[in-house]
Amino acid sequence: MSIKNFLKSEQNTIGKATIVIAFFTIFSRILGLVRDRLLASTFGPSVELDIYFASFKIPDLIYSIVLAGGVLVSLLPLFSDYLKKNKEDAWRLINSVINAFLIVLSVFALVFFIFTPQIVGLVLPGLDASYIDQAVNLMRLIFSAVFFLGLSSIFSTVLNYFNRFVAYSIAPVFYNICIILGIVFLAPSLGSMGPAIGVFVGSFVHFLIQFGGSLSYGYKYRFDFCLKDVKSFFKLLFPRIISASANQINLLVITALASTIAVGAISFFSLADNLRFLPVGFIGISYAVAIFPYLSKSVTDKDMGDFKVRLRKAFQNILYLALPISILTFLTRDLIVSIILKAGEFSEYAVSVTGACLGIFALSLVFQCLEPMILRAFYSMKEAKTPAIISLFFLIINFVLSLSFIEIIRNNPNLSNFIVDLFNLGSADCSLLIGLVIAYNISLFIDFVLLVIFLKKKIGPFCFRESFSFLFKIIISSIPFVVVALITMNFFQSDDFLSSLIEFVVVSMVSFIVYFFFTLSFKTEEAEILKNKLIGFLNRSN
Repeated sequence: MSIKNFLKSEQNTIGKATIVIAFFTIFSRILGLVRDRLLASTFGPSVELDIYFASFKIPDLIYSIVLAGGVLVSLLPLFSDYLKKNKEDAWRLINSVINAFLIVLSVFALVFFIFTPQIVGLVLPGLDASYIDQAVNLMRLIFSAVFFLGLSSIFSTVLNYFNRFVAYSIAPVFYNICIILGIVFLAPSLGSMGPAIGVFVGSFVHFLIQFGGSLSYGYKYRFDFCLKDVKSFFKLLFPRIISASANQINLLVITALASTIAVGAISFFSLADNLRFLPVGFIGISYAVAIFPYLSKSVTDKDMGDFKVRLRKAFQNILYLALPISILTFLTRDLIVSIILKAGEFSEYAVSVTGACLGIFALSLVFQCLEPMILRAFYSMKEAKTPAIISLFFLIINFVLSLSFIEIIRNNPNLSNFIVDLFNLGSADCSLLIGLVIAYNISLFIDFVLLVIFLKKKIGPFCFRESFSFLFKIIISSIPFVVVALITMNFFQSDDFLSSLIEFVVVSMVSFIVYFFFTLSFKTEEAEILKNKLIGFLNRSN
């Protein structure tokens, strides 16, 4: 199969789509880990790296507010309705959205470029004045990438509708490759501006891949601007804007607070946040993206029975993988950070702090993996108001908890020392960072619970009794999983990259084999499917 045909190949089942998305998501996330390792080894937990990560916060917020953060989930159900009635109207919708996007983002860009120095002061209130110009230049360059990523998200709607997930999934791979090249070849001479240039080039390549894929399905650009189409789109988008921007504002709050705690605090949080997104990406988001077109089509066809069945199966598939991975992440948190980030300027102390943050993230990892699918269920029904209201509540809860936890820990030296000793932090300053991470994860959990409650009110029960029975089986199977993991870890004394990698691989393989056989003995559907796939693979090999 040629590369062109491979990019155009159709994944016409949820299973095939999930496999393709998960494969490229894992590949992209691995490249992301390589990128973070290079950043950590090149800059260490320094002011320069703090500035680099902080420079993404406002562009990410604008990206969420101005269409791109909610384009796919808002536009796909609408595109599905239009295409079912008239193909020309569907393409007119796409062009109208593109032109509206360009107009709105141009206004944001003008305001942003004028007030960037003031914005830097808000995002990094603890930044030394000598670094202000560097932060301003980085933030402006990274913001420019928003244009291309925003356009790319519009064309990803077309690829998702036609079940062409290869081109959609491979774009982030090239995005990360460009950043890595920027670190390797430009950072030695340009510092943090090197990876920022990589971000800009990577966003352009990201757009070209999605745009090229859309051309093969009949898309042609025209300067269409149908006000009715734009209104229909923004009616669905506006609540999604609130949902998407709420999370970005939460991260802005954490960034601003972290900048006042200690040098490197922003980097520790951002690196741990990136690590926790590896399982969220290849499990939660992969399933959510794969199932979204099918849920939208079920709603269009008014087949809620099919909608509920697909939702329940995806719910169980995600749980089957997410629960053991979250446990393993918690148990091996320092090992994971050491393998991926411990190099060059990234010290043992930095490993301990980042590992502590990752361990706390692992406690809510199951809910983080399930939430993208729950959100897609709402959006496929063109119901975005409920998630938007819940996200605002999430924002308030996180803000209150973050400030409260910082004050409680700061005013209680015994509690601060307990956190330092528990996570082997070595510095009381970073106990405040742990408070921020705990607050954020409690907020994530509350957000997830509220989404599930209101989804059940919206669609009624969808075989939750079967899901609870399934959950009981995998929880019981996780007990020997934990025991075997802890016993296996005692056989190793890892002190370098290779021995740490071997320990992680062995512990993971042994633990998951035990988990698989226990879930198989409980006759869970997911274990049976996995067994049949393994048997089929072995038979083909022979």
